[in-house]
Amino acid sequence: MNSPASNTRGMIQQYRELPRTVHLLCVGSFINRVGSFVMLFLSIYVSEQLQLGTTFASYCIGAFGCGSVVSALLGGQLADQFGRRRTMLLALFGGAATLLLLSQITNGWLFMFTLFLFALIMDMYRPASAALVGDAVTDEQRPHAFGLLYLSFNLGFAVAPPIGGYLAGKSFQYLFWFDAATTAMYGAVVLLTIREIRHFHKHSQSSPRSAQAALQHLLHDHNFQLFMVCSLLTNIVFMQAFVTLPLYLYRLGFNELEFGQMICLNGALIVLLQLPATHILSRFPRGAVLICGELLMAAGFALTAVAASAPMILLTITLWTLGEILQAPWKPTLVSEMAPIDLRARYMGLFNITHALSIALGAPLGGFVLSRFGPTVLWPAAGCVLLLTCGLYALLFQRLAKSPETT
Repeated sequence: MNSPASNTRGMIQQYRELPRTVHLLCVGSFINRVGSFVMLFLSIYVSEQLQLGTTFASYCIGAFGCGSVVSALLGGQLADQFGRRRTMLLALFGGAATLLLLSQITNGWLFMFTLFLFALIMDMYRPASAALVGDAVTDEQRPHAFGLLYLSFNLGFAVAPPIGGYLAGKSFQYLFWFDAATTAMYGAVVLLTIREIRHFHKHSQSSPRSAQAALQHLLHDHNFQLFMVCSLLTNIVFMQAFVTLPLYLYRLGFNELEFGQMICLNGALIVLLQLPATHILSRFPRGAVLICGELLMAAGFALTAVAASAPMILLTITLWTLGEILQAPWKPTLVSEMAPIDLRARYMGLFNITHALSIALGAPLGGFVLSRFGPTVLWPAAGCVLLLTCGLYALLFQRLAKSPETT
């Protein structure tokens, strides 16, 4: 039996052996997330600084969401047709320039349109970078690569709020400038250090490369459609941790500071456990890992209905965070494996859409159920939705086992 020290060395070696492209993308992702202030403080900026009110601020967030949905489709198309690196450069440098433009706009409707434009341009990098990771690694390396990328994302996001709060106290303009600077720095990392993995040229007629051919292929890929349903249902429930959970805890008598302290457990567990968990679980079947993650999330959200004390709430957060850790590297890994290589970015784009739709659908749906039926219905219902998703995942992997060529 291997000693813990040798297991640790083996895990570190696995991550060190990832291609240089993956490490550089993780560095760029961390830099970019450290400066992701504008969306964190958008509602405050629009409602208070621009004095446009909370209702208009919600419209702006919706405009951003709409831009993200369109961007996922457009970014996937461009990345598959013209290259991952070119699409990322366009998105990152274009996004930085749009942020600087946003900082100078005070007219509400023009600000909303420019925010939509920012999301449309900036979020094109997401499917391109995910596809680039899929291009760069072997099948065995994919979970480790996506796990490391997820960790870098969360590390940067953990650092962003306190820095953003400090800068906002000085001037909201600093938020836009710093965000634009870190976005451009990510672009510089891509420009100076990243090379295109695949060679993009005209494909033969048998390759589903055009938008029309890609659509036809996606319409016939029933396994991927089922995966999209699973991902959407999971994300809608997961959104409740940041939409209705704060409201529920407020009803229980906890204040904003206490909620912030408890939700920090989510980030801390990801930082501590994401890499070792990914390494250990990489030897198990994909389907088993995803379903176990779904079950942990189902238990965590369902038990929230009876969690009235801080220790119980921390237990529920721990459960659904462990489920998140189990699923985070394997979902993009599965998408990368299911997609034909010349459609990989478009598949990643559609996968990203489930996140955008979960914000648009999950927030109002969760709020309605909580206000109309109360927490005794909301949280058990969330658990039931995830149990349903477990069944759908089991069906998906049964199908994939019978037709391995679809992966």
